[in-house]
Amino acid sequence: MTLAILELNDQALVIQSQDGQSFTEPGFAQLTATGIESGDNARATAWLKPQTSYNQYWRQLNQLPLPKKQQWARHHGDIAYSQIKHMLDKVGSPSNLILAVPGCFTDDQLALILGLAQAIPVQVDGVIDSALAIGLQVEQPTLLVDLQLQQSVVSLIKNTADTTRVSAQEVIPDLGAMHLYNGVSRHISDRLISDYRHDPLHTSEGEQAIYDNLPKWLLQLNWETEISVSLPSPRGELPVTLRNNDIRKIFEQRLAGLDAIIAKYPSAQVSFAHSARLLPALLPRFSRSKVMAKTAAVDNCLVAEQQIVDSSSTLHRITRLTTANEENKKAPPKQRCATHLLYKNYAWPLNRPLSIFIADSGLIITKGINNRADVVTVIENQEVRVIHQSTAIDGNISNQCEPGSEIMIAGHSLTLIEVSNA
Repeated sequence: MTLAILELNDQALVIQSQDGQSFTEPGFAQLTATGIESGDNARATAWLKPQTSYNQYWRQLNQLPLPKKQQWARHHGDIAYSQIKHMLDKVGSPSNLILAVPGCFTDDQLALILGLAQAIPVQVDGVIDSALAIGLQVEQPTLLVDLQLQQSVVSLIKNTADTTRVSAQEVIPDLGAMHLYNGVSRHISDRLISDYRHDPLHTSEGEQAIYDNLPKWLLQLNWETEISVSLPSPRGELPVTLRNNDIRKIFEQRLAGLDAIIAKYPSAQVSFAHSARLLPALLPRFSRSKVMAKTAAVDNCLVAEQQIVDSSSTLHRITRLTTANEENKKAPPKQRCATHLLYKNYAWPLNRPLSIFIADSGLIITKGINNRADVVTVIENQEVRVIHQSTAIDGNISNQCEPGSEIMIAGHSLTLIEVSNA
């Protein structure tokens, strides 16, 4: 038997097998002449080919006919089936599966997911609420914010002497990653109309260029007060400056629902799933909030595997687990994390981004984000994060930040090290 854990958050679906194989991709699908393509490749053409692009099939998971008849999919269920099968294939087609699903899924949608899994076929051993999976190790009442593509789920997680449970849950339908991206894209459009009388949102190429770059630009504003970017137009590249304060205002306009929920539970600490890390990154009032690791749900499910299976004689969404037993006390070991990148006997701090250029004499490393660099990387939330990487180079950069690990860039070796100030 081979087991995998699949977390269904359409901003970034994550699967990992017991033997360590992992894969992640967004909930985008493109219906092509040869079949259904999902993930990053589908996102890369979503605004170029909007008539055959889909990104709401997880939120609207059902078997209602698509508005326009398609060759490879009759309904959203067919598209979801294709993506689940694709992700299973990417980790060696495991025979057994534990699903971590958000609280916004209805009973009918859960039944449909189980039917899709049976058709693949893969044996579903258990279904756990993804908020519980992410927050299984919390030690005090916690409001966990989980941001999806089209909505957010906020869960109150409580820990007693022997149980961790989801005690309350609310869905915020107008707070999703796409709502935030749409707000920023309109801001960029307004700026370009004002400065150049050019609206990039009136062309599919302009839309695609904005949405391709938005994740990188927003991440960059985590460290810089403003950045200068450019977008293609019939008149050439048009520059525009994005300011951190402007983006914060756009984000704040979407937070009424979240603020109302937070006000209900003043004694709970606010934490964010990895999917929602943009909020604490860009909004000062959440800057001290904990951001859960990207693999938190998967790691906790692997630790609590036997209890999840034992609790799943009938496949329902598990919203509480016993944490007093010895098995569930074994939290995933806390990983040591590097602080610097060592190259040619010089250590570069990784608490802020580093830009790495390939030159004839070796690598040139500079502080800050330079979009002309071959690689831009940083340590964020206990993992090595690649902000930018040129497609023309050979790079082997994992997200592991353990000291002693090596990063290979175009044949050049860099070492992750931990520098102590003690």
